[in-house]
Amino acid sequence: MPSKAPVSLAARERLRDHQAAAAKAVGAHSAALARLDVVISRRAEVLAGQDFLVGAANAEVEAAVVTAAQVMGVEVAATLLDLTKAEVRRVIKASEVADN
Repeated sequence: MPSKAPVSLAARERLRDHQAAAAKAVGAHSAALARLDVVISRRAEVLAGQDFLVGAANAEVEAAVVTAAQVMGVEVAATLLDLTKAEVRRVIKASEVADN
């Protein structure tokens, strides 16, 4: 059963201070979440750009392997490029599939 005694001014101030601190904490959390969303979005953009660059560089390496095999033959290209003959053949086959 609620008391009929009035709430003291000090108790009201403590309640207001507590409510203000809680609102500030919730606001800080919301701002931190917003910053996290921005950072995650930027990271995704950077990773996508880097993935593209890695793919392009990988394609360049594979094209160089194909060219070396065409010029020198699979066995010599594999030896000089420090690859197995199977790896060279795989790159050549993948290149042929990509061209068709």
